[in-house]
Amino acid sequence: MLKDKKKNIIINFKFKTMQKAKRIVLGEGEIVGHKHILESKKDMQYQENDTSIDFMLKDLGVLTHDEHAKMVFEAGSYRSYNQVEFNPFDETVNRVFD
Repeated sequence: MLKDKKKNIIINFKFKTMQKAKRIVLGEGEIVGHKHILESKKDMQYQENDTSIDFMLKDLGVLTHDEHAKMVFEAGSYRSYNQVEFNPFDETVNRVFD
């Protein structure tokens, strides 16, 4: 269960096809291959969907990327969304790449 502290929204994750890893790629650039990489000392449970990756940390997780400072996440459940953009001229929605 995840509680958004800003909006007081509670999200329950149901991990249907869980995978486990100590390192997962949350996002990858299309041109130069920059990656958002999440690592933890303990295995994380995660599942990939069409629009997001749900993951559960049992210990601290560290997100790294070549172009910004590291981010530290406490143990808990999270959802990482793929960013999209809307084109108002042809009314299409496209995934944004890093």
